[in-house]
Amino acid sequence: MRRWIPWAIITLLCCAGCAPVPRTPAPVEPGTSQVVTVSPIPVVPPETWSATPARPPAGNVFSAPQAVAAEWMRQWCGFDWREPMNANLDRAARFETEPAARADRKRGDNAASYDRARAQQVTSTCDQVSAAPNPEAPQAADTAYFLVSARRTNSAAGVPFETETVRSMRRVTRQPDGHWLVGDQVEAG
Repeated sequence: MRRWIPWAIITLLCCAGCAPVPRTPAPVEPGTSQVVTVSPIPVVPPETWSATPARPPAGNVFSAPQAVAAEWMRQWCGFDWREPMNANLDRAARFETEPAARADRKRGDNAASYDRARAQQVTSTCDQVSAAPNPEAPQAADTAYFLVSARRTNSAAGVPFETETVRSMRRVTRQPDGHWLVGDQVEAG
């Protein structure tokens, strides 16, 4: 689900701004002392941060297959090292069927990959979310196929290192109660 960059690159990215900058000290008059004020770096407490802020979806997204597919991608795409493991999958599960949520969980992070993400302080933010109907897939009154996509920017320790497009072809089905839910990933073509 995620690509990891080697530690050497992380070190270079993170430490690029760490090299001391040669400075000429300001002249200090004899008999006086120089006081330097350093502002602390603001720290966002982990319990208050979320890659995708919790918000109710606009309108009733469950009434239209394209709307629920786009909202699923919006919730699934972003993640942050300060969140619990697979928090993005937990957010997205509201918009998908139980079998699809289980399948996504199998493809999600495990303890080792989650530990690597935390160690590298990996965060991903997403925008340009879309859900386009697949014109080649069979459509029915209770089934539609959408290519859902988003642009994801990945950062390590606050430094962006890559922008990628994430895509998934999903079957969206109308449930007995009339709501549409995203199903498991399907092969395109």
